[in-house]
Amino acid sequence: MTTADASGQVTSRTIAEDFADTTADGGGVGVLADDYDSWCESGSVCGRRISDYIAEVKGNGAYGNSQGVIGAFDFIVRQAFNGQRPRWRNLLIWDYGPTIIPQEFTNNCRINQTGTDGYCGQNPFYFGNVSSASWRSWRPSETGYYSNSSLTSGSGRYHDDHYGSFMASGYSLIFYASTIHTGRWDRCNASPYCRSYQVPWSP
Repeated sequence: MTTADASGQVTSRTIAEDFADTTADGGGVGVLADDYDSWCESGSVCGRRISDYIAEVKGNGAYGNSQGVIGAFDFIVRQAFNGQRPRWRNLLIWDYGPTIIPQEFTNNCRINQTGTDGYCGQNPFYFGNVSSASWRSWRPSETGYYSNSSLTSGSGRYHDDHYGSFMASGYSLIFYASTIHTGRWDRCNASPYCRSYQVPWSP
Protein backbone atom coordinates (compact mmCIF):
# COMPACT_ATOMS: atom_id res chain seq x y z
CA MET A 1 0.00 0.00 0.00
CA THR A 2 1.36 3.44 -0.92
CA THR A 3 0.18 6.76 0.51
CA ALA A 4 1.10 10.39 -0.01
CA ASP A 5 0.47 13.15 2.52
CA ALA A 6 -0.54 16.74 1.78
CA SER A 7 3.08 17.75 1.17
CA GLY A 8 3.57 14.95 -1.35
CA GLN A 9 5.71 12.75 0.92
CA VAL A 10 5.21 9.15 -0.20
CA THR A 11 5.41 6.13 2.10
CA SER A 12 4.84 2.47 1.27
CA ARG A 13 4.19 -0.67 3.29
CA THR A 14 3.26 -4.17 2.24
CA ILE A 15 -0.20 -5.43 3.21
CA ALA A 16 0.18 -8.79 1.44
CA GLU A 17 2.13 -10.34 -1.38
CA ASP A 18 0.41 -13.30 -2.96
CA PHE A 19 -1.28 -14.16 -6.22
CA ALA A 20 -3.80 -16.98 -6.40
CA ASP A 21 -4.97 -18.81 -9.51
CA THR A 22 -8.70 -19.36 -9.08
CA THR A 23 -9.32 -20.80 -12.55
CA ALA A 24 -11.42 -23.95 -12.26
CA ASP A 25 -10.18 -27.34 -13.49
CA GLY A 26 -10.51 -27.52 -17.26
CA GLY A 27 -9.18 -24.02 -17.84
CA GLY A 28 -12.37 -22.01 -17.54
CA VAL A 29 -14.98 -20.92 -15.04
CA GLY A 30 -18.68 -20.26 -15.17
CA VAL A 31 -18.90 -16.81 -13.63
CA LEU A 32 -22.02 -15.87 -11.73
CA ALA A 33 -23.33 -12.40 -12.46
CA ASP A 34 -22.82 -11.39 -8.84
CA ASP A 35 -19.80 -13.32 -7.57
CA TYR A 36 -17.26 -10.49 -7.71
CA ASP A 37 -17.53 -9.58 -4.03
CA SER A 38 -17.37 -13.18 -2.77
CA TRP A 39 -14.71 -14.43 -5.22
CA CYS A 40 -11.15 -14.28 -3.88
CA GLU A 41 -11.79 -12.54 -0.57
CA SER A 42 -9.00 -14.45 1.23
CA GLY A 43 -6.11 -13.48 -1.06
CA SER A 44 -4.40 -10.25 -2.03
CA VAL A 45 -4.66 -10.71 -5.82
CA CYS A 46 -6.44 -13.45 -7.78
CA GLY A 47 -6.69 -14.14 -11.50
CA ARG A 48 -8.87 -16.50 -13.50
CA ARG A 49 -9.25 -17.56 -17.12
CA ILE A 50 -12.78 -17.49 -18.49
CA SER A 51 -11.65 -18.56 -21.99
CA ASP A 52 -8.68 -17.99 -24.31
CA TYR A 53 -10.17 -14.57 -25.01
CA ILE A 54 -11.50 -13.48 -21.59
CA ALA A 55 -9.63 -13.15 -18.29
CA GLU A 56 -10.31 -11.48 -14.95
CA VAL A 57 -8.17 -10.19 -12.08
CA LYS A 58 -9.18 -9.01 -8.63
CA GLY A 59 -7.12 -7.02 -6.15
CA ASN A 60 -8.18 -6.90 -2.49
CA GLY A 61 -6.80 -3.71 -1.00
CA ALA A 62 -6.60 -2.49 2.59
CA TYR A 63 -5.42 1.07 3.09
CA GLY A 64 -4.47 3.14 6.11
CA ASN A 65 -2.08 5.56 7.76
CA SER A 66 0.42 5.49 10.62
CA GLN A 67 -2.44 4.80 13.02
CA GLY A 68 -3.50 1.61 11.26
CA VAL A 69 -5.98 0.35 8.68
CA ILE A 70 -8.72 2.79 7.64
CA GLY A 71 -10.73 0.74 5.14
CA ALA A 72 -10.68 -1.80 2.34
CA PHE A 73 -11.89 -2.19 -1.24
CA ASP A 74 -11.84 -4.56 -4.23
CA PHE A 75 -10.64 -3.59 -7.72
CA ILE A 76 -11.74 -6.01 -10.47
CA VAL A 77 -10.84 -5.89 -14.17
CA ARG A 78 -12.35 -8.09 -16.89
CA GLN A 79 -10.43 -8.19 -20.17
CA ALA A 80 -12.25 -9.47 -23.27
CA PHE A 81 -10.77 -9.38 -26.76
CA ASN A 82 -12.68 -8.24 -29.80
CA GLY A 83 -10.40 -9.50 -32.55
CA GLN A 84 -7.30 -7.29 -32.44
CA ARG A 85 -8.77 -4.94 -29.88
CA PRO A 86 -8.28 -5.61 -26.14
CA ARG A 87 -11.17 -4.33 -24.02
CA TRP A 88 -11.59 -3.74 -20.28
CA ARG A 89 -14.50 -3.54 -17.84
CA ASN A 90 -13.75 -2.24 -14.36
CA LEU A 91 -15.46 -2.58 -10.99
CA LEU A 92 -14.67 -0.90 -7.67
CA ILE A 93 -16.28 -2.41 -4.55
CA TRP A 94 -16.36 -0.80 -1.10
CA ASP A 95 -15.67 -3.37 1.64
CA TYR A 96 -15.52 -1.23 4.79
CA GLY A 97 -14.38 2.16 6.05
CA PRO A 98 -15.30 5.70 5.01
CA THR A 99 -16.53 6.73 1.58
CA ILE A 100 -13.88 6.12 -1.08
CA ILE A 101 -13.43 9.06 -3.46
CA PRO A 102 -11.61 7.74 -6.55
CA GLN A 103 -9.11 9.86 -8.44
CA GLU A 104 -7.77 8.72 -11.82
CA PHE A 105 -7.58 5.00 -12.65
CA THR A 106 -6.24 3.62 -15.92
CA ASN A 107 -6.25 0.54 -18.18
CA ASN A 108 -2.89 0.38 -19.97
CA CYS A 109 -2.00 -1.93 -22.85
CA ARG A 110 1.73 -2.78 -22.78
CA ILE A 111 4.12 -4.31 -25.33
CA ASN A 112 6.52 -6.86 -23.85
CA GLN A 113 10.07 -5.93 -24.81
CA THR A 114 13.60 -5.89 -23.44
CA GLY A 115 14.04 -3.03 -20.99
CA THR A 116 11.05 -0.78 -20.39
CA ASP A 117 7.87 -2.18 -21.93
CA GLY A 118 6.19 -0.08 -24.60
CA TYR A 119 2.60 1.17 -24.69
CA CYS A 120 -0.14 0.05 -27.06
CA GLY A 121 -2.88 2.16 -25.51
CA GLN A 122 -3.67 4.16 -22.38
CA ASN A 123 -7.25 4.48 -21.16
CA PRO A 124 -7.77 6.69 -18.06
CA PHE A 125 -11.17 6.70 -16.36
CA TYR A 126 -12.90 7.77 -13.13
CA PHE A 127 -15.00 5.58 -10.85
CA GLY A 128 -17.87 7.06 -8.89
CA ASN A 129 -17.65 7.26 -5.10
CA VAL A 130 -18.30 4.01 -3.21
CA SER A 131 -19.57 3.64 0.36
CA SER A 132 -21.89 1.56 2.52
CA ALA A 133 -24.82 3.27 0.81
CA SER A 134 -23.55 2.73 -2.76
CA TRP A 135 -20.89 0.04 -2.64
CA ARG A 136 -20.22 -0.66 -6.34
CA SER A 137 -19.05 1.50 -9.23
CA TRP A 138 -18.68 0.11 -12.79
CA ARG A 139 -16.70 1.71 -15.59
CA PRO A 140 -17.70 2.13 -18.32
CA SER A 141 -20.79 0.11 -17.28
CA GLU A 142 -21.88 -3.31 -16.04
CA THR A 143 -22.06 -4.56 -19.64
CA GLY A 144 -19.76 -2.23 -21.61
CA TYR A 145 -16.01 -2.09 -22.22
CA TYR A 146 -13.29 0.47 -22.72
CA SER A 147 -11.05 -0.31 -25.70
CA ASN A 148 -8.01 1.04 -27.50
CA SER A 149 -8.61 3.46 -30.35
CA SER A 150 -6.13 1.55 -32.54
CA LEU A 151 -5.80 -2.16 -33.26
CA THR A 152 -3.21 -4.36 -31.54
CA SER A 153 -1.91 -6.20 -34.59
CA GLY A 154 1.75 -7.01 -33.94
CA SER A 155 3.34 -10.45 -33.81
CA GLY A 156 4.83 -9.87 -30.35
CA ARG A 157 3.57 -10.38 -26.82
CA TYR A 158 1.49 -8.03 -24.71
CA HIS A 159 0.08 -7.54 -21.22
CA ASP A 160 -1.98 -4.96 -19.35
CA ASP A 161 -1.43 -2.73 -16.29
CA HIS A 162 -4.33 -1.46 -14.15
CA TYR A 163 -3.94 0.94 -11.23
CA GLY A 164 -5.27 4.15 -9.74
CA SER A 165 -5.47 6.50 -6.78
CA PHE A 166 -8.19 7.56 -4.38
CA MET A 167 -8.98 9.53 -1.24
CA ALA A 168 -11.11 8.56 1.76
CA SER A 169 -13.73 10.85 3.28
CA GLY A 170 -12.32 12.61 6.34
CA TYR A 171 -8.66 12.06 5.40
CA SER A 172 -6.25 14.31 3.47
CA LEU A 173 -4.02 11.46 2.25
CA ILE A 174 -3.94 10.20 -1.32
CA PHE A 175 -3.92 6.40 -1.47
CA TYR A 176 -2.72 4.28 -4.39
CA ALA A 177 -4.20 1.03 -5.70
CA SER A 178 -1.25 -1.15 -6.70
CA THR A 179 -0.90 -2.39 -10.28
CA ILE A 180 -2.77 -5.56 -11.21
CA HIS A 181 -2.75 -7.50 -14.50
CA THR A 182 -5.23 -9.85 -16.19
CA GLY A 183 -2.44 -11.80 -17.91
CA ARG A 184 -0.37 -11.90 -21.09
CA TRP A 185 -1.45 -12.39 -24.71
CA ASP A 186 -0.05 -12.82 -28.22
CA ARG A 187 -0.93 -13.98 -31.77
CA CYS A 188 -2.68 -10.70 -32.55
CA ASN A 189 -1.45 -10.89 -36.16
CA ALA A 190 -3.16 -14.22 -36.98
CA SER A 191 -6.90 -14.96 -37.12
CA PRO A 192 -8.83 -15.30 -34.83
CA TYR A 193 -6.35 -12.82 -33.39
CA CYS A 194 -5.41 -11.88 -29.83
CA ARG A 195 -5.70 -14.60 -27.20
CA SER A 196 -4.22 -15.16 -23.75
CA TYR A 197 -1.23 -17.44 -23.21
CA GLN A 198 -0.68 -16.75 -19.50
CA VAL A 199 -3.55 -16.35 -17.04
CA PRO A 200 -3.21 -15.54 -14.24
CA TRP A 201 -0.33 -13.10 -14.46
CA SER A 202 3.09 -14.36 -13.42
CA PRO A 203 5.98 -11.88 -12.99
